[in-house]
Amino acid sequence: MTDALTQRLWESFQTESSNDFLVSPTGKFTYRQSREGIGRWLSAFDTAGLQVGDRVVIRTSEDAVAAVSFLAALMDGVVPILLEGSCPDARLAAIVSAVEPGMVFSDTALPKLGPDITARVLAAPATSTKLSFLKRNSVSSAFGLTDPVATRSPRLPAEDGLAYLMFTSGTTSEPVGVQIYRNNLAANLETMTRLFDYTTYSRIFNDMIFAHADGMIQGPVLAVWNGCAVLRAGGFEVGRIEAWLAHVRQMRASHVIAVATIWSMIDLYAEHDDYFDAPECKWLMTVADKMPESLMRRIESRFSRPIVNHYGLTETVASALYSGSHFAFGEIGTLGRPIDCEARIGGGVQEGELQLAGDNIFPGYWRNPERTKQSFTEDAWFRTGDLVREREGGNFEMLGRLKTVIMTGGLLIRPDEIDEAMARHPAVIESATVGLADDIFGEIAVTGVTVNIDTTEIDLTEHLRSQVEPRKVSKRIIVLPEIPRGLSGKPALSQVRHVLAQATGIAVAKSDISTETATGAADTIDDILRVAAEIFRVPIETLSPQSQPNDVPGWDSFTHINLIFGVENHFSLQLSSAQVSQIRNIGDLIAAVHASR
Repeated sequence: MTDALTQRLWESFQTESSNDFLVSPTGKFTYRQSREGIGRWLSAFDTAGLQVGDRVVIRTSEDAVAAVSFLAALMDGVVPILLEGSCPDARLAAIVSAVEPGMVFSDTALPKLGPDITARVLAAPATSTKLSFLKRNSVSSAFGLTDPVATRSPRLPAEDGLAYLMFTSGTTSEPVGVQIYRNNLAANLETMTRLFDYTTYSRIFNDMIFAHADGMIQGPVLAVWNGCAVLRAGGFEVGRIEAWLAHVRQMRASHVIAVATIWSMIDLYAEHDDYFDAPECKWLMTVADKMPESLMRRIESRFSRPIVNHYGLTETVASALYSGSHFAFGEIGTLGRPIDCEARIGGGVQEGELQLAGDNIFPGYWRNPERTKQSFTEDAWFRTGDLVREREGGNFEMLGRLKTVIMTGGLLIRPDEIDEAMARHPAVIESATVGLADDIFGEIAVTGVTVNIDTTEIDLTEHLRSQVEPRKVSKRIIVLPEIPRGLSGKPALSQVRHVLAQATGIAVAKSDISTETATGAADTIDDILRVAAEIFRVPIETLSPQSQPNDVPGWDSFTHINLIFGVENHFSLQLSSAQVSQIRNIGDLIAAVHASR
């Protein structure tokens, strides 16, 4: 299977040349066109002197650049590390330092990495090449580079080896790199292809970020494995939900992949029931987190299509357990049962930590033997950190997380990453981040801090935005008189969670509006501006009815949803799906509220 991985991927670019590969609002690329992009990346690898096993770091917001660069590296035996375009400079620098790449690409300005990092790269024993920094400019092609097309084909390494590195949320000083080998990747691609009947005629709708495993592996990589197309809609926004869903049908999607939060938004605000009625549409899928049983059954009933819940982690390539109404999968409402891997509960008890073994399970973390040892049992089973109960038929029911990770809207956040970033603020003495339950996102991150000088939540939030990806910024940052501690002297997270839930009032709320805001002035415009300022954690004077997402830090698809819920709660009203779909700026929201009152 390993021997066939790179060869099979490359064959798609030769035999399916006229077929669509990537279709998005910004462009449509066939396999033939994308093969030219691969050739430009191979030429860049040659210029940088990269050999099999060398690393390349790629930071980009462009779908075509991300997909083609990742695949070019994978087929050439170069190890790609793909980062979001919004990846902060500090995290980029930390990852560069950790992996010692032979080449770094960014479609935005690169930070000053410092002589120590450059020296380490140049002195790296694994490479003798000069570090090559590439910056995209206005004359770059759709695939990020203007280098000539290489005359050679990819090297197509047949032996097993490191396929790619994906850095999960971790501390910025010690990034956590998950090593996925070619045999791990091939095993998972084979499983998903067989389970969901992928062929050259499939059209995979996956609008998730390519820098994440579910976006890249169940998007471009799975598509090329089968010689089919991956479809994009420019990112999900509740305000353009009808246009987003129209893309699914217009582009004749056969497989629709999204996180549970997006399916929840579709259930709440979609106006029609026929988006998936096209005969090509066979499967609906939810990934990254467990979808509630009630929501799965509503989606299936409403849209008359089977929906499957994928359970997996970056460490399992993509998926490991599956649940759904189809006979091949586990029971709806559970994580499901394993397919083509094994699952057990540590200690042989009915309830405990879920452990996995199989060809799709990674072998360990990049240059981190201590963490690797902690993550595997003595008999080499991977410890997921999830607390489960085993039911009849080999189904596993999720009970909670042993690890402190926060899963919000399908995005995994490690509290230590947030706390380390907060510690860099000059006023912060200590920080403790926890997840609080949320009806829509599953969990939201909330941070408690102690300070040595007066500061504001807005100031603390602005600092955090400069340190981590925008979607990881805590929904609230609360100044506490002290951080509750256990007998060991460490923060008592259960007590921290209780204190922060009381301080915010958002333990189970759909929005994070404070009582003070909710009982504010009667003027509609002022009230909505106050709600927006509270949601986005920005000064109210920076907002106006003309404010739109590009103008406001922290206004993304998730906070957009929070804004709508917050305003609905504030005015005790329910906006229609048609009204929600028309909200592009604060003025649109004001008009919708006026029309509903």
